[in-house]
Amino acid sequence: IGRTPPLSGPEVLVMQPFDPERITIVMIHGLASSPEAWVNVANALMGYDETLRTRYQIWQVYYPTNLPIAVSHAEIREALRDVMDHFDPQRRSRATRDMVLVGHSMGGVIARLLVSSSGQDLWNALPVPTDYPVAERQALREEMQSYVEFEPMPEFTRAIFLAAPHRGSPAAHLPIVRWLTRLIRLPSALVQQHQRLASLLRSNSPANGLRRLPTSVDDLSEKNRFLSAAATLPISPRVRYHSVVGVTGHSPSALEASTDGIVPYWSSHLDGADSELTVHSTHSVQDTPEAMHELARILRLHAASGGSTDSASFAVLPGHRENADSCSPRP
Repeated sequence: IGRTPPLSGPEVLVMQPFDPERITIVMIHGLASSPEAWVNVANALMGYDETLRTRYQIWQVYYPTNLPIAVSHAEIREALRDVMDHFDPQRRSRATRDMVLVGHSMGGVIARLLVSSSGQDLWNALPVPTDYPVAERQALREEMQSYVEFEPMPEFTRAIFLAAPHRGSPAAHLPIVRWLTRLIRLPSALVQQHQRLASLLRSNSPANGLRRLPTSVDDLSEKNRFLSAAATLPISPRVRYHSVVGVTGHSPSALEASTDGIVPYWSSHLDGADSELTVHSTHSVQDTPEAMHELARILRLHAASGGSTDSASFAVLPGHRENADSCSPRP
């Protein structure tokens, strides 16, 4: 809803002339947002820290957030590949071999998919009857392949998730949210694809069909089959990852029941993270000084380590505030 035409697909905004020697940070915003969500973060990281300014460059992904998460992920993956192919087709520079992903909210869910391996888990999450004909099953698989089958993008070696609802949010069921969902309009090409999928899945039982094309809001429900399967996908062993979680009014003993007002802690928490920082904050945790300091700490560490995935190279810098009870060491 606005005065400008809606985006037809994701765009990668290169914020300065491409430098093959500088590490690339890719920032992905969340639902109903835009790259404006990163203004304070980008200024804090690149405007006031000479070390980071001389070692990093920022790309920001701008994408229509009404699409199903699987579609956004596939299209963002393709858009990033196109930009990398333009600047460095052979992936010879550090700029395209040692990249850092930073995702907020739904952008964090998409960032996780970019560094994960799907295996057969997402395909198995589709509502396909067990007695489905072989020929139609194959046609459905070909239609859905780019959405449910993928490997980690090898260009990324570190990821930072901020207030990411990896396991969904109860807020997706609020009456006002469900009402607003009715206003969401999807591209005609996607609607046509849905009609093809519904036709492929049509059977005597209406439960086996796709009766309504899901939106990103539907996908963010903790009951969503796609999101539940995505939350279990293995992250590439080459990728070190970190979580920054907003919480409001919790005590350490009640951390599991805390929330940032939108995303519960149990949804943002990831086992195996190299670090997890809990910040007293609402959902816009990326704008807090604590989160910005944590991002700067991780980025300095990444630059100093050369992107190494050797656990011996990881060190917690002085002043880092880590929640020891909720952060499991990386195996």
